[in-house]
Amino acid sequence: MGALEATPTVSFEWDAGPRLRARYQQWLLGDKLGPPSPYIERTLNAAIDKLLTDSQSSELIPRVPAILPQLLKDLRNPDATAQGLAQQIAKDVVLVGALLSEVNSSYYNPATPIRSLDKAVTLLGLQGLRILIARTAFRPLIQSDQGLLTSQLAPLVWAHSERTSIATSLLYTQQGHDSFNGFLAGMLLNVGLIACCRAIDRTGVTATLPGSAQFLNQLNEKASLLSAQIGQQWHFPEHVSEAVLAQDAAEHALEGLSLCLHQAQQLARMHQLCGSGVMERDECLFQISPYPTLNRCWVAMDALEQTGEESQRNVPH
Repeated sequence: MGALEATPTVSFEWDAGPRLRARYQQWLLGDKLGPPSPYIERTLNAAIDKLLTDSQSSELIPRVPAILPQLLKDLRNPDATAQGLAQQIAKDVVLVGALLSEVNSSYYNPATPIRSLDKAVTLLGLQGLRILIARTAFRPLIQSDQGLLTSQLAPLVWAHSERTSIATSLLYTQQGHDSFNGFLAGMLLNVGLIACCRAIDRTGVTATLPGSAQFLNQLNEKASLLSAQIGQQWHFPEHVSEAVLAQDAAEHALEGLSLCLHQAQQLARMHQLCGSGVMERDECLFQISPYPTLNRCWVAMDALEQTGEESQRNVPH
């Protein structure tokens, strides 16, 4: 994964409209919605509110790997060396496994298997390494302690996060900013929602979500707030957490990273609906055809989908 290059064409006037969000929510939650129930809604809201007030100590939110803050700091250092980074990564067996799996995948297709961390870091490059480390840090959210609702939703939400991350990094680069912060914002966007699903599963009162619009709106708002809190706890750049929280603001008030994130998640929703057969590919491509950068985002998400099965095999569990 090399650094993403900017293109001169601005595409920030594009918006898919509220109909896309409604179609996506129906696809994502349609068979996971039960009848409205005041009792169940109060119980679930209480569990989520407790998670919000006690997020720092909650076992439902995985701890960031101990070496991650220093490693991300080192990755911002222009004088960082492959050897120094390899020494840092060697302290975490999960990162070692993820790195070696990545560089030995068909994407890089080395002539002989790479076993040296120094060589792996050099091949992946600083930007690719940053993205790999971020993905590895987030993945425990969808791999452990899954109840029924979480096991059904987490893989779909994770797929949305990865697509949103790719698109946000491209769009944010287009504005002249560090693409990695765009990538982090996309990865962080849905963390709160997955944590909320885990809290709901823990209540044991329901295997579905109450189908009231009020509850679903509250769930989305609280999930965004929780995502922002987790970003702060993990010492992500402040504007990354702020961009996630701003998703509840009126669209005309969005700018910078929050606007890139807003557009990217719409594009990711469209891409998932296309892949599931809910939307026709020609319909999607027609909507974004005037915008070269959005087309680049779509191509990048296509590439992610094509390598998805291999990526699942290569990421340590």
